[in-house]
Amino acid sequence: MIKKLLKYDLKKMTNLLIYLYPITLAVALLTRLIKLGNSIQLIFIIGQVFSSITYSLVGTILVNTFVQILLAFNQSFYKDQSYLTHTLPIEKGKLLLSKYLSALIVILASIIISVSSLFIVLYSKTLMQGLKEMLKTVISGFNMSGTGFILLIAGIIFAEICFLISAGFTAIVKAHTYNEKKVLKGLIWFAVFYMASMVITFIVAIISLAISGNATVIFAEVLPESAFITLLSVALVIYITLSIACYFVCNKLFAKGVNVD
Repeated sequence: MIKKLLKYDLKKMTNLLIYLYPITLAVALLTRLIKLGNSIQLIFIIGQVFSSITYSLVGTILVNTFVQILLAFNQSFYKDQSYLTHTLPIEKGKLLLSKYLSALIVILASIIISVSSLFIVLYSKTLMQGLKEMLKTVISGFNMSGTGFILLIAGIIFAEICFLISAGFTAIVKAHTYNEKKVLKGLIWFAVFYMASMVITFIVAIISLAISGNATVIFAEVLPESAFITLLSVALVIYITLSIACYFVCNKLFAKGVNVD
């Protein structure tokens, strides 16, 4: 049954993204081909236009990933579709789990498509070397490759989006425990979760830097590579941990019952 739920949820969450994915990749490939003729002024201008289109499409994918997932969640559990959803002979926990797993798959797909499209358009040995040299100016002893750095940042972005979605699900469920002003209260709870994540990340980062003997780098203009890696690792672990924590909170609230509009 969980497979059928996943299939249904993925269809709802990707009703627009399923078209944006191939369009974005196709435009990125076309942009790359056009840029082969950069030595010609007119071709260079056209290439810049197509690059801008690619960046816009990537931004559209990321925004719609967030919006479509939350919209599908809210419609399935709290709008007209909810009457069908809640009459299914399936445990509430499995209904919620399907939403989380589907969201995870969609987020992963969006990150892969976005990073791949940007890589196709922007990659060059000169750019990677330039990125590495730029990072050396703010991170002493930086030896990570440009590609490795981009993949690490992509991983953190993926984890952060997972947390935002998980917090969004929890905020929606929490908001529907009230009888009025549910949208406003949902936004307030989401803001609370987000602010709490920032505070927790900051505190854990300070503690981690102190343990590694790098606490003073907070006020330094140049970070040592060890401190930089520590900060990125802390962010990655915190976002993953908070995503899981929000899931359990959401599951507990959801199990208490649903107040449908």
